[in-house]
Amino acid sequence: MRVELTEVIWLEQQVLTFAELAELSGLPASVLEELVQAGAIAPLPAGSDRDVSAAAQVAQFSAAALAVARHARGLREDFELDTPALLLVLGLCDRVSELTARLRELQAKLPRRVPSGR
Repeated sequence: MRVELTEVIWLEQQVLTFAELAELSGLPASVLEELVQAGAIAPLPAGSDRDVSAAAQVAQFSAAALAVARHARGLREDFELDTPALLLVLGLCDRVSELTARLRELQAKLPRRVPSGR
């Protein structure tokens, strides 16, 4: 299957409600709510130009939040994790990703040996 650039852009422009995020991720709403409250899944920042009371604002999520939620569901099911353990594992996965990216960045800065022609 080939993903076209327009499909990726379309996905990144989508905004999901909490209910849609729960449905598409497969996570129970209670678990998803705990992940959001703990900061493991971040809602989109609320626009400052809105003239709506804070109580009436509904949290919205990006496609990145959906990816994290689906990853969380997979970890939860595969390893039978409760929510505190899931939060720990998600944090560790984020840290590993950060360190891997940093390692690649540093490796790219290393001088490369040019093989001598024999």
